Amino acid sequence: MQSLNTITLHYLQAFVLSAELGSISAAARALGKRQSQLSGWIQDLEAELNLELFTRSGNSLQLSPDGHTLLPLAQHALAQSNRLQAAAYALQQHQQLVLVVGVAPHIPQQLLTDAIVSFIQEQPQVQLRISTHSEEVLTQGLVEGVFDVVLLHESIELHNSRYDYCRVGYYDEVFVVRSSHPLAVKPSVGVEELAPFRELIWAQDYQQSADESGYSGHSSQIADFGTLKGVLLKTDCVALLPTLMVASGIHQGQLALLRVNNELSTIRRRLELRWPLGSQHKTLISCWLRLVCQTLNNPDSDTPPDR
Repeated sequence: MQSLNTITLHYLQAFVLSAELGSISAAARALGKRQSQLSGWIQDLEAELNLELFTRSGNSLQLSPDGHTLLPLAQHALAQSNRLQAAAYALQQHQQLVLVVGVAPHIPQQLLTDAIVSFIQEQPQVQLRISTHSEEVLTQGLVEGVFDVVLLHESIELHNSRYDYCRVGYYDEVFVVRSSHPLAVKPSVGVEELAPFRELIWAQDYQQSADESGYSGHSSQIADFGTLKGVLLKTDCVALLPTLMVASGIHQGQLALLRVNNELSTIRRRLELRWPLGSQHKTLISCWLRLVCQTLNNPDSDTPPDR
């Protein structure tokens, strides 16, 4: 085999796109190149590696066994190249004056209070904009450059070449009712006992919450948390809410914690930060990531007291 130093990113891109799109012609259209040019790049790559990457039969193009083995490595090499270029571009940019942060629904923004305070103190000249959007909007907006950083619930993906990410921190959720609720005096509650009571859902994003259903046969979705808490204190509704947001009500005796039989362990929601490839080298994004990681990796205890 000849030296791999002569392999260019063009060759790898032609190989990866042809494999992902199923044909060299489709890959050529995606890259805005001639089909013959991509065919030549793939043939050059096969010659460099001394391996057949595709099996060809008429108009059919299929990955060879060797191609299947090398495809994920080629994809990873391209992703690392994209990160290198993105980091270089980020280092060339002037200091930005606005940091735009997106937060997924149901994540209590109070978790970010210490990070926000520290950021304002460290970057007094910078505007900080934090808003709530669906996870779909946040992910797409991150790729399109609408958001600098987003905070979402943890993904099951082990790797993604579209953005950089860090799994960090968590928050807990608990079932609560007003202290005079008929179920408040019970040491534990079965799910069938919850069914007669309306469930209040903290629905910051209606579209994302429209299909949510809990243990009750009927529910009310309320975007403003203050309004939701007010309704909860004046009715026999139940709600599953972040512990951080109801801990004071429990401490003050306004709200009571329900222990549901099939939720004996803590309902824990883990979190994930995402940002554009390489942008952690930008001063503001680097500062925000550092402060949020410090805050979320050392959360204050928000466990409500036993009744």
